[in-house]
Amino acid sequence: MSETTEFEMPTPDAALKRLGFLVGAWRLKGSTIEGPMGPATEILGEETFEWMEGGFFLVHRWTSSFEVAGTKVVDSGYEMFDYDTATGRFRTHFFNSLGPYDDTGSKYHGDFAGDALVLVGPARITRIPNADGTVTVDSDVPIGEDTWAPMMSYTLTKVG
Repeated sequence: MSETTEFEMPTPDAALKRLGFLVGAWRLKGSTIEGPMGPATEILGEETFEWMEGGFFLVHRWTSSFEVAGTKVVDSGYEMFDYDTATGRFRTHFFNSLGPYDDTGSKYHGDFAGDALVLVGPARITRIPNADGTVTVDSDVPIGEDTWAPMMSYTLTKVG
């Protein structure tokens, strides 16, 4: 005789619901910041965020373009957001058109600071939901221990 147990579907951590403000299709418009990449230039693109079936992962897809030292750069990629219950932090893994996957340089982790989602990896990305339904995204690069310099800032405006 064998005992059978009933299968229970796993459920996503409730913390993942905080990422819901990102779900949708967005138009991206902003600028790089004058600094190590050169003079400030316009950045344009599109981003989408959607839940993977099951609700454990938020899938982020983007395409954007901007100039660096007179050269047009197209940055497109995919990123998977999840929540690590062991550390109590959100984390992401991304894959983009600017280079091969790097086990340490292609990961971010972090949490909310008030309403802002702040994730740190090779840069610090802060996503701030605004009262008008837009999302402000600020990217900073490290310039020393616990010191950051702005790299780009843009606004996501929902499409449709």
